[in-house]
Amino acid sequence: MDRLKIIKGLAFPIVVWIISTSFSMRDEYIDPMGTYILDQKTKKVGEEVYGYFGEIQVVKLKEDKILMNFSICKGAPSYNSGSFLDTLSYQNNRALFTDPNTDSSCVITFDFTAKGITVKEDSDADIFGCGFGYNVVADGFFKKTSSKRPEIIVE
Repeated sequence: MDRLKIIKGLAFPIVVWIISTSFSMRDEYIDPMGTYILDQKTKKVGEEVYGYFGEIQVVKLKEDKILMNFSICKGAPSYNSGSFLDTLSYQNNRALFTDPNTDSSCVITFDFTAKGITVKEDSDADIFGCGFGYNVVADGFFKKTSSKRPEIIVE
Protein backbone atom coordinates (compact mmCIF):
# COMPACT_ATOMS: atom_id res chain seq x y z
CA MET A 1 0.00 0.00 0.00
CA ASP A 2 2.82 2.43 0.79
CA ARG A 3 4.24 2.04 -2.73
CA LEU A 4 0.83 2.82 -4.23
CA LYS A 5 0.58 6.01 -2.16
CA ILE A 6 4.06 7.05 -3.29
CA ILE A 7 3.22 6.38 -6.94
CA LYS A 8 -0.06 8.29 -6.68
CA GLY A 9 1.76 11.15 -4.91
CA LEU A 10 4.31 11.37 -7.74
CA ALA A 11 1.85 10.99 -10.61
CA PHE A 12 0.17 14.39 -10.26
CA PRO A 13 3.41 16.46 -10.21
CA ILE A 14 4.77 14.50 -13.17
CA VAL A 15 1.60 15.07 -15.21
CA VAL A 16 1.64 18.80 -14.33
CA TRP A 17 5.31 19.02 -15.37
CA ILE A 18 4.67 17.26 -18.70
CA ILE A 19 1.74 19.53 -19.54
CA SER A 20 3.58 22.72 -18.53
CA THR A 21 6.71 21.86 -20.53
CA SER A 22 4.71 20.97 -23.63
CA PHE A 23 2.88 24.32 -23.50
CA SER A 24 6.09 26.24 -22.88
CA MET A 25 7.72 24.50 -25.84
CA ARG A 26 4.95 25.77 -28.10
CA ASP A 27 5.66 29.33 -27.01
CA GLU A 28 9.37 29.03 -27.79
CA TYR A 29 10.45 31.36 -30.60
CA ILE A 30 11.68 29.48 -33.67
CA ASP A 31 14.22 31.43 -35.70
CA PRO A 32 12.80 31.10 -39.24
CA MET A 33 16.02 32.07 -41.07
CA GLY A 34 17.24 29.48 -43.53
CA THR A 35 16.56 27.22 -46.47
CA TYR A 36 13.94 24.45 -46.56
CA ILE A 37 13.40 21.68 -49.13
CA LEU A 38 10.11 19.85 -49.74
CA ASP A 39 10.45 16.49 -48.01
CA GLN A 40 8.61 14.34 -50.53
CA LYS A 41 9.65 11.42 -52.65
CA THR A 42 10.21 12.08 -56.33
CA LYS A 43 10.97 9.63 -59.08
CA LYS A 44 13.42 10.31 -61.87
CA VAL A 45 12.85 8.59 -65.21
CA GLY A 46 15.57 9.61 -67.63
CA GLU A 47 15.62 13.40 -67.50
CA GLU A 48 12.05 13.66 -66.16
CA VAL A 49 11.26 14.20 -62.46
CA TYR A 50 7.86 12.92 -61.28
CA GLY A 51 6.32 14.20 -58.06
CA TYR A 52 6.28 17.49 -56.21
CA PHE A 53 9.50 19.30 -55.37
CA GLY A 54 10.08 22.75 -53.94
CA GLU A 55 12.12 25.13 -51.85
CA ILE A 56 11.53 27.89 -49.32
CA GLN A 57 14.12 30.53 -48.48
CA VAL A 58 13.51 32.75 -45.45
CA VAL A 59 15.33 35.89 -44.38
CA LYS A 60 14.41 37.24 -40.96
CA LEU A 61 13.97 41.01 -41.26
CA LYS A 62 12.76 41.55 -37.67
CA GLU A 63 11.48 39.26 -34.92
CA ASP A 64 7.98 39.51 -36.43
CA LYS A 65 8.73 40.07 -40.15
CA ILE A 66 10.26 37.72 -42.75
CA LEU A 67 11.08 37.80 -46.44
CA MET A 68 10.01 34.51 -48.04
CA ASN A 69 10.94 33.12 -51.43
CA PHE A 70 8.60 30.17 -52.05
CA SER A 71 8.55 27.80 -55.02
CA ILE A 72 6.82 24.52 -55.71
CA CYS A 73 6.63 22.37 -58.84
CA LYS A 74 4.28 19.51 -59.69
CA GLY A 75 6.91 17.71 -61.75
CA ALA A 76 6.63 15.77 -65.01
CA PRO A 77 5.01 15.73 -67.42
CA SER A 78 3.61 19.28 -67.12
CA TYR A 79 6.04 20.86 -64.63
CA ASN A 80 3.29 23.26 -63.57
CA SER A 81 4.55 25.40 -60.74
CA GLY A 82 3.89 28.24 -58.36
CA SER A 83 6.04 30.75 -56.59
CA PHE A 84 6.08 34.03 -54.76
CA LEU A 85 8.49 36.43 -53.13
CA ASP A 86 6.85 38.44 -50.36
CA THR A 87 7.30 40.03 -46.95
CA LEU A 88 5.14 38.25 -44.37
CA SER A 89 4.25 38.78 -40.73
CA TYR A 90 5.76 36.14 -38.45
CA GLN A 91 3.96 35.55 -35.16
CA ASN A 92 3.78 32.50 -32.90
CA ASN A 93 6.08 30.60 -35.30
CA ARG A 94 3.57 31.06 -38.12
CA ALA A 95 3.39 33.07 -41.32
CA LEU A 96 0.39 33.48 -43.62
CA PHE A 97 0.40 34.26 -47.33
CA THR A 98 -2.63 35.60 -49.17
CA ASP A 99 -2.51 36.37 -52.88
CA PRO A 100 -3.97 39.81 -53.60
CA ASN A 101 -3.87 39.09 -57.36
CA THR A 102 -6.49 36.32 -57.39
CA ASP A 103 -10.25 36.46 -57.02
CA SER A 104 -10.27 33.32 -54.86
CA SER A 105 -9.84 33.32 -51.13
CA CYS A 106 -6.40 31.82 -50.85
CA VAL A 107 -4.45 31.41 -47.63
CA ILE A 108 -1.22 29.44 -47.32
CA THR A 109 -0.18 28.75 -43.73
CA PHE A 110 3.47 28.19 -42.83
CA ASP A 111 3.95 26.59 -39.40
CA PHE A 112 7.60 26.61 -38.32
CA THR A 113 9.31 24.07 -36.06
CA ALA A 114 12.98 23.49 -35.34
CA LYS A 115 12.97 20.76 -38.02
CA GLY A 116 11.11 22.57 -40.80
CA ILE A 117 7.88 24.09 -42.05
CA THR A 118 4.48 22.49 -42.46
CA VAL A 119 2.73 24.18 -45.39
CA LYS A 120 -1.04 24.05 -45.84
CA GLU A 121 -3.03 25.70 -48.64
CA ASP A 122 -6.65 26.65 -48.13
CA SER A 123 -8.43 27.93 -51.23
CA ASP A 124 -11.95 28.06 -52.56
CA ALA A 125 -10.75 27.84 -56.17
CA ASP A 126 -10.86 24.55 -58.04
CA ILE A 127 -7.72 24.02 -60.08
CA PHE A 128 -5.80 27.29 -59.84
CA GLY A 129 -5.97 27.55 -56.03
CA CYS A 130 -3.60 30.33 -55.13
CA GLY A 131 -2.87 31.55 -58.61
CA PHE A 132 -0.30 28.83 -59.23
CA GLY A 133 -0.14 26.53 -62.24
CA TYR A 134 -2.89 24.07 -63.12
CA ASN A 135 -3.54 21.69 -60.17
CA VAL A 136 -0.52 22.95 -58.19
CA VAL A 137 -1.17 22.84 -54.45
CA ALA A 138 1.11 24.24 -51.74
CA ASP A 139 1.01 21.46 -49.16
CA GLY A 140 3.63 19.39 -47.41
CA PHE A 141 6.55 19.41 -45.04
CA PHE A 142 9.63 21.39 -45.99
CA LYS A 143 12.71 20.11 -44.12
CA LYS A 144 15.22 22.69 -42.89
CA THR A 145 18.53 22.15 -44.68
CA SER A 146 20.37 25.29 -43.57
CA SER A 147 20.06 28.00 -40.92
CA LYS A 148 22.31 30.37 -42.85
CA ARG A 149 20.91 33.55 -44.38
CA PRO A 150 19.94 32.59 -47.94
CA GLU A 151 20.95 34.80 -50.83
CA ILE A 152 17.73 35.89 -52.48
CA ILE A 153 18.32 37.51 -55.86
CA VAL A 154 15.59 39.76 -57.24
CA GLU A 155 15.88 40.48 -60.96
